[in-house]
Amino acid sequence: MKRLLSSLILALAAGVAGAADGKAVYDANCAACHQPDGAGALGLAPPLAGTLGKRMAVPEGRKYLPGIVIAGLAGKMESKGVMYEGIMPNWQQFSDAELAAVLNHVLTTFNAAELPADFKPIEADELAAARAKKPTAKELRAWRAASQ
Repeated sequence: MKRLLSSLILALAAGVAGAADGKAVYDANCAACHQPDGAGALGLAPPLAGTLGKRMAVPEGRKYLPGIVIAGLAGKMESKGVMYEGIMPNWQQFSDAELAAVLNHVLTTFNAAELPADFKPIEADELAAARAKKPTAKELRAWRAASQ
């Protein structure tokens, strides 16, 4: 019984640490452009808050989010009626688990109200698949359009 309880406590602690890691990576690397609250920077970095949850309802959205952090994207993009022009760098230096944690932090913190009822967190293997076949800008834009 003691061993089971210890294993449960360690598993819960690992889950909390994983969630904290996503926030820490976001705060250190994403918040400068997308802001600490995910509101974005007018004309430069589109908002993440209130814009990504509904994308999780379709397969293209589940490919788009891992794809954008793996491949990056440059150029014009419209979000919430505002045109943005900038560069989203790729974040390939982070592990698949770290990128999944960041995406899940953004989704559950800034987009929880829009997530589909059957939402399943993004897994590291979805980032590994994106990394294995780095999506092109054309693919990313098509997935973005198909998941709005």
